[in-house]
Amino acid sequence: MNVLAVEVSTSSAKAMVYSVNKGIRGVCSIPYRNSVNDVVSQDPEGVYRTLIECVRNVVEQVNCPIDVIGLGSTWHSLLFLDRHRKPMGRIKTWANTEAAPTAYRYRKNEELKLWFYHKTGCMVHSIYPVWKYIHARKNQYQELDPEGYLSSQPEYVFERMTGELAVSVSIASGTGFMNIHTLEWDQEILDFAGLKESRLAPIYDLEHTARLGDEAAREMGLKPGTPVVLPGPDGALNQVGAGALDEGVMTMSVGTSGAIRLATGIPLLPRQPSTWCYYASEGKWLAGAAISGAGNCVEWFAKKANLGKVNYGTLDDLAAGTVREDAPVFLPFLYGERCPGWDDGRTGGFFNLKAQHGVGDFHYSILEGILFNLYQCYIALLEVGGTPREIRISGGIENSPLWLHMAADIFQRDIYTSRIEHASTMGAAVAALKAVGVLENMNEFQPEPGERIIPDEQMSKIYKARFERYLDWYRKTGNGGE
Repeated sequence: MNVLAVEVSTSSAKAMVYSVNKGIRGVCSIPYRNSVNDVVSQDPEGVYRTLIECVRNVVEQVNCPIDVIGLGSTWHSLLFLDRHRKPMGRIKTWANTEAAPTAYRYRKNEELKLWFYHKTGCMVHSIYPVWKYIHARKNQYQELDPEGYLSSQPEYVFERMTGELAVSVSIASGTGFMNIHTLEWDQEILDFAGLKESRLAPIYDLEHTARLGDEAAREMGLKPGTPVVLPGPDGALNQVGAGALDEGVMTMSVGTSGAIRLATGIPLLPRQPSTWCYYASEGKWLAGAAISGAGNCVEWFAKKANLGKVNYGTLDDLAAGTVREDAPVFLPFLYGERCPGWDDGRTGGFFNLKAQHGVGDFHYSILEGILFNLYQCYIALLEVGGTPREIRISGGIENSPLWLHMAADIFQRDIYTSRIEHASTMGAAVAALKAVGVLENMNEFQPEPGERIIPDEQMSKIYKARFERYLDWYRKTGNGGE
């Protein structure tokens, strides 16, 4: 049994061939061209063409029959389609905060905020498609056809591959249109948004499959009719690929953005919104917290602020020499704030700068600020889901030993890496194996543990003081989304 797992992320397309007997047989990753992706928006056709190229490369590399295709994507994207189901403009990603003014106005209404949060598990925030749609409708966006449809990055890819209209319950739970308790489109929310359910795709379980269409099969070099499993979101698939659908195992992913998550058997929603809760699969929800600024902040500094003069490894080497007690403080809100403050209008920056600070100090403070934002989220999630027995980490952070050890030192917890380079892509493969009956449940997949990162207790006092300084600037700089 050979599975082709394909993932379209914020920054690239990835494809992996996984064999039940032989493991990973081939992997391909292709970054989007600048014209396709600018983080806050994506060209839908460009994303799909990159996916095609990626699949062809790995299929030719491995040269074996493909029995089923699993799909993964980003969460919280929105694409407007016209009445003929053709794209009207670009995909608005999770990082797109143009709806922040609208979300801010509604967020000031405490009763409405709590009503929406406890129905959907989502905050009143511009990251969510429901608020992007409301903002577009109120501002009469030209790309909004009154007789058109709402789609997303994963739905567009699935429709192009199979010709079928469908969205997984897991993707739908991150839109703000779905009721987190009934797992259906919520009519009160739709009425509030001024949207007919007929303009949304029907919701199916993650295991729903459709046949690969003739044109897509020809372009990918695959057999027409190959089963294609509905796309799952990267966050939920990361939990699957990490073997963490059991309660008590926290995943931490630090890639373009960052997140921490815990699986739970019921929706976990504190009275006052701090964390989010989405549906994963197999009767499991994910309670979690996410940040918008992570690897994208590292990339911003390396490529824009520092003009690409040195590579990431060199930056890490320079950062390792930083006097940590005297380093600048960095607030990683270049793309607004999600958890814990949900301030889409918040901005980032450096504080406590001194004349002696250089490139290594700046890079160090960016790595630290991202982890401090995640640690804020960790504190909030502990209040909801309790202390996890284990933390498993994945994402680009695994390429940086410095950053990994900083994470263990800041959290003062053992942290386990993954031996799987693309955990969420592997999650898509596992979902596909479940869909065709090879696995009875997805948590049967348990990857081999990676490296155990042990915290340095002597760093605890230093980071405690640094975190307090970070929080001091965090409190001083909140702007309420205005």
